Parts: sequence; C-alpha cells; structure tokens
Amino acid sequence: MIKKFLYILIALFIAFFVYINFIFDINNYKSDLEKMISNQANIEFKILGDLNLDLGIQTRISAEALSVRKNKVLLFESEIFNASISLSEILKGRFDIDSLSFKDSKLYGINIDESIIKSYNIVAGRTYKLQNTKYSDIKLIEAKGYFEGEFLRIENMLLDTELIEGNGFGKINPFKETINISASTFIKQNDYLKSKYNEFYPKYLIDTQLPVLISGSFDNPNIDINVSDIVTEKLKKEIKDRAVKSIKDKIKEKLESEINIKLPF
Repeated sequence: MIKKFLYILIALFIAFFVYINFIFDINNYKSDLEKMISNQANIEFKILGDLNLDLGIQTRISAEALSVRKNKVLLFESEIFNASISLSEILKGRFDIDSLSFKDSKLYGINIDESIIKSYNIVAGRTYKLQNTKYSDIKLIEAKGYFEGEFLRIENMLLDTELIEGNGFGKINPFKETINISASTFIKQNDYLKSKYNEFYPKYLIDTQLPVLISGSFDNPNIDINVSDIVTEKLKKEIKDRAVKSIKDKIKEKLESEINIKLPF
C-alpha cells in the first residue's frame, strides 16, 4: 500500500515536471498579467519581451522591456522586470505578486540625481543647470507591496540611482493618480561621480542621511529634498561638536597646568 502510494506520488511529480517544463507556457498568461496590473494600478502596463519562468526555491517570472503609460503618456520603462509569484495561482488564471524589481529603468517627469545636485549647489551659492529634465535613470528598484482599500502600499523599497542609494516606503492612489514615496538615502562617493560633477559634486553631504520625498500626480511628480535644512542641521552639529571639543581642550590644559604647578619637577 505504501509502495503504491509512493509510485502514484512519483508519477504525479513527473507529470507535473513534464507539464511545467514542456507543455506549460507562461507567455499564455502574459496578457492576463498586463490586464491585472493595468486594472489594479489604473495604468497602461505593457511587457514587450517574452516572460520567463524560474521554478527555484521561490517561483519568479522575468521579462525584458516593459513600459507604463497613462493616457498614452510614457511614465516609466524598464529593461528588466522580475516578480516573485505564486505558481498555484497562475495555474488558476490569477497572479499573486509578492515582490517586484526593475533594473535599468527610467522614471519620467523628474530627474532625482540632478535635482539633488541643483538643490545642494543653490545652498552653496552656485548655479547648476540640469542637463536632463525629462527623466531619472534608476539602476534598481526593489519593493514589496499590497493593496489596502484604494491605496497600493509600498514597503521595503530599495532605490539605487547613479548618485544615491537607500530604502523607502510609501503609497500610491491609482484612481486619484497620486504618488507619495519617502526614501532615506545616502550620496555615493566614487571617482566617476566626482569627475562628472566636478565642483558641483555634493561632497559635504557624504555620510549624511538625505531624505527624498517624491509626491504629486502620475504625469507631474515632484521631488522634495530640503538640502538647506540638512546642511543647516549638519553645520549646527559641527559647531556644537567644535565648541564641546574646545571646552574639553581648555579643561584639559587647565588641569595639566595645575598638576605641573603642584609637582616639584
């Protein structure tokens, strides 16, 4: 009886393996995935390349060349798209996405990196002219999310651009077409960036937490960095640290002076 059960189990496993690897085609569900994301996020989501299925420890799908539009206006595009999914739900004709990642992407409407450079140099008394006002180049976005009422909640977001990297969270209202993403970032330091921006490179902000807020509408997002507040707080801390150090040095000198007077040598 046990052997018969094992034979049945093995046969089912083999049948499943053959079906998934030789018969099942994830691309048959590509239009369903596009429609699901488009409807839930109130956008026009399109995958230009073929879908690939990876049956590893965690089932994942990937594709090349995707785009997001709203009213035919291009909002976002990415060269590589990855998603963690539930295979059992796909077999039922549904997509249950746990996490997403986008590599080599463009976010249209704002330039995150150059906006930071410009804001920093305004505080420094210099004028920096944006070289690219159309979009942000983003190396990597990774995030988990879920729908709660009318909002798409974003959590555990990783943001990596040429200039900054950090973590964030936020929410998107698909039907009001608004976005509110907050990220805590840090400036990268390497020779390429220093050479690219020269005197405009924000060296004073290195090792300083840089809050970045992206808000507004889908087609007209805004970026808020508050560099002036960050520089002001950093200067206050430096002045306070120097004052404390100066006081400590004076106390140390006084004590050493008193000790030297009392000692017979």
